[in-house]
Amino acid sequence: MNAVSTLLAVRGYIKYFFGCEECRKHFLRGTRNLDDVVVTDRDAVLYLWRSHNTANYFLHGDVTEDPQHPKVQFPDPTQCPACHKTALNGSAIWNEDSVFQFLLRMYSGPGLVHDSESVGMRPAMESGNSDPQMDGGGGHGVDFALVPSVVNATRLDVSLCLAFYILCTGLMGLLYYRFCRPFRSRKNSSYLPV
Repeated sequence: MNAVSTLLAVRGYIKYFFGCEECRKHFLRGTRNLDDVVVTDRDAVLYLWRSHNTANYFLHGDVTEDPQHPKVQFPDPTQCPACHKTALNGSAIWNEDSVFQFLLRMYSGPGLVHDSESVGMRPAMESGNSDPQMDGGGGHGVDFALVPSVVNATRLDVSLCLAFYILCTGLMGLLYYRFCRPFRSRKNSSYLPV
């Protein structure tokens, strides 16, 4: 995966589809120099990290801040002591090489839940399917098969789907009544004897 193109896709998503207008404007203002600054995957990771810390800096103490999860600079010294260092003048600065290594360790590896696992999918080899044709032709023995017993939908999702279904059904009924009903009555009235 190319982190630079992924970051550009995220910016495009925020630009065209994000619901909060104020958040969208702040994000786009913060990413206006993205094309000039981000060249490598490492740049993309550190750019997101810096953006996150900048947002936390400005939101710290805001009325929207969750008291259980305060907006602090990440990672804090207890999470990554090597990420913090002191400059010659005594000010605290970031060790970006250590930060990058910390982020790689934290957001990769066996502890992560992958998207396919979160929607009830698992590798076919684990489910007993060892058919090499099922591995997507790559010969790696990994194909994701849907686990039918798991539905990744909340009550809100189901309620919204039901409401949308009812709305569409009602609209179809209104359209039928408006356009098809008068046509049938005109058709029947033309055959009446004079």
